[in-house]
Amino acid sequence: MRKLLFVTLLVVCSFSVYAQQYALFNTKTLFDSFENPAQKSFVLDSSRQFASNFLFPYMDLSSLSRGSSSEAMRNLINATYAQRRVGAFNNPSTVRENINVYLLNIKLFKYHKYHSEMGFSWQVRSETQIDYDKDISTGVFYDSFQNFATIPRINIFNNNGKLQAYHQFSFTYRENYTRRWALGAKVSLLSGIGYTEFYADKSSVTINRNSIDIDMEAKYRINYPEDDFKFKNTLPFKNLGAAITLGTNYTTKSGIFIMANVKDLGFIRWGKNSYTGSFDITANQVEFENNINAEKNLQRELNELGTQNIQQKSFVTPINSRADFLISKTFGPITPNLILTKNIFNEYGEAALATTLKSGIFSFSAVPSYNTDKNFRFGAQGMIQTPNFELFLGTNDVTQTYRAGKEILNSKPDSETGYNRGSLYIGMAFKIGYIVEHPQNMSWMPGVGNNKDQKSFFGSIFGIFKKKKK
Repeated sequence: MRKLLFVTLLVVCSFSVYAQQYALFNTKTLFDSFENPAQKSFVLDSSRQFASNFLFPYMDLSSLSRGSSSEAMRNLINATYAQRRVGAFNNPSTVRENINVYLLNIKLFKYHKYHSEMGFSWQVRSETQIDYDKDISTGVFYDSFQNFATIPRINIFNNNGKLQAYHQFSFTYRENYTRRWALGAKVSLLSGIGYTEFYADKSSVTINRNSIDIDMEAKYRINYPEDDFKFKNTLPFKNLGAAITLGTNYTTKSGIFIMANVKDLGFIRWGKNSYTGSFDITANQVEFENNINAEKNLQRELNELGTQNIQQKSFVTPINSRADFLISKTFGPITPNLILTKNIFNEYGEAALATTLKSGIFSFSAVPSYNTDKNFRFGAQGMIQTPNFELFLGTNDVTQTYRAGKEILNSKPDSETGYNRGSLYIGMAFKIGYIVEHPQNMSWMPGVGNNKDQKSFFGSIFGIFKKKKK
């Protein structure tokens, strides 16, 4: 299926394992305040009133070795291939991808009394999960990302997976409920770009030099016809959905900082022009007249198998929702942050220890982490931060990024898996406008003196549970 995951190339142009920027948690950066909505991003008497990335996107870039899809197919056929599987994988492994790019974010300081902040953001996100068997699927990642995007065509027999890409337009608001306790929320409108999902419950394939035998049972869903995905499909306000993030943080008298979030709890409804399909095929034999066109014949045959039983109808999918917990305490220039995260709709979870060393406006963070896929990673980040400017550069996996860069410079792609992974993220933001001064020092202050009896937003909500004074 030549364009089955083409949307990924258009949206993220990258590939990486599941990762969050843990080094940015509890930094009070603009990114931190949007990802963890109870967090402050303004400093009284120092910060200016408006904060934005000014169209400089927070980017998570990754590398992947290049190659030829046709050549990989030809090698597969010429070498012959035989594999049978029913049910679960013998030696299961998972590839996860979670790209989150903020194209635009704007935040403003609203009221001094409750340190109220509100903001707007536009994100583009992509989520992928591919399950495969390490014993029999070394060909999963043949040569290129373009080929990775065609797994259902080349290695449909060994892999289950799904991809979802969408726009996220959000409004966020936070305030101090008490001096030590803060609350925040992020409400989002979602607009789906592309979705594809494929699950093979039973498969058997034998590829000879002149024929192929297939026995396969599978189901799939996709939101666009194979040959009808165009750039206009990436435009927003189609395939609508909604999501909400709720966050809180609390600082104890001894200085221990605790933060908790339920993030992106939501769904997308893919329109009535979407497709669902299933097939159960036994002993389907394809004859090859010559090996020159063998790979084209195989590709065409698999495409035909997948389109024999199609229904055109809408469907609903959840997005990658998760719960986060952070506990931290500052010891002079060092701030260790223990972070736990767990996906709500699948088994994935991760623990990370983000330790930041700060000196003036400069800081460096080291982030070892371990996840439920039994992968250990070590990330690092450097940052320059003032009350009105922030610039950071980091990676979620130092070792893999170094290896990927070395392979690319030497033009020697990994011969066993056919792909190299590397992660690099970068971001920058500015603050402009009036300085948000403390009332005792102020020459001008937004939201001060307008209404002395004004209640906080969350205070008004929780006030319905309080007894009224007689």
